[in-house]
Amino acid sequence: MFPVLLSVGPLQLKTMFLFLLLGFFLASFVFWRKCREEHYSESDIFDSFLVSALLGAIVARAVFILFNFQTFGFHVLSWFDIGAFPGTNLIAGLAAAAFSMYKNAVKNKWDEFEVLDFWVMSAALGLFIYNLGAFFDGTGYGYATSLPWGVVFPNLIEPHHPVQMYFALFYLGVYLYLSKVEYSYRTFTWYRHGKKTAQTGFLTSAFLIQVAVFTFLMAFLKPATLEFLGINFDMVISGLLGLVGTMLLFSRSGRSLPLLSRKRVRPIRTKLEDINE
Repeated sequence: MFPVLLSVGPLQLKTMFLFLLLGFFLASFVFWRKCREEHYSESDIFDSFLVSALLGAIVARAVFILFNFQTFGFHVLSWFDIGAFPGTNLIAGLAAAAFSMYKNAVKNKWDEFEVLDFWVMSAALGLFIYNLGAFFDGTGYGYATSLPWGVVFPNLIEPHHPVQMYFALFYLGVYLYLSKVEYSYRTFTWYRHGKKTAQTGFLTSAFLIQVAVFTFLMAFLKPATLEFLGINFDMVISGLLGLVGTMLLFSRSGRSLPLLSRKRVRPIRTKLEDINE
């Protein structure tokens, strides 16, 4: 592990800081490029991306602190010292950032689901780089394991699951999948549901469902970031995220949700009406 890449006297270049900058730069570039292709205002788009990323980072950290308050307490400096007290809840951060992006899209009268499609693609790339940084930083590892690919992280004796690398490979796969399917999902007959053109939002739905399933599975391999009364809220939130993604997929494909679809009720004819006829 390489938590510190470079030291010059008292100054240190932290691995995680470098990867965060790299992830933000590449993610923002992908988002800006895709939006520019669709002729959105470049300055407004970048401002929206910056605000959503900042809000997502704040919420991700705040939620983690809230559910681990016995560790942080009212030591405010520890809330901001991610190097000495690492930890975020990415699902909460993603939800906050996505909501911010959606609200800005509605405010600016953009196609909100097209913007979200571009955003989830850039987020997948950024999260790939973020998890690579966490691996090299030696934070966010999973439970102890005897599997051959287990890694002995700093200050540990036995190998642990390199959960950060699992997530990194997963998000890389998601990014490659979304980049490929972006140009073909409009030809999916099942998604168009009999319409001539498909609505935007497919990439957002696919991203939500994939992240929900994978995060739920990874909850068996690592300590919970959100736990209350013995309940692993990482699993609960993953389930809710998968439900939202599935509902969105149904909605954007033009289908009615099974529980919300309206059934046509035939009017009951009275005997008097039958006699009159």
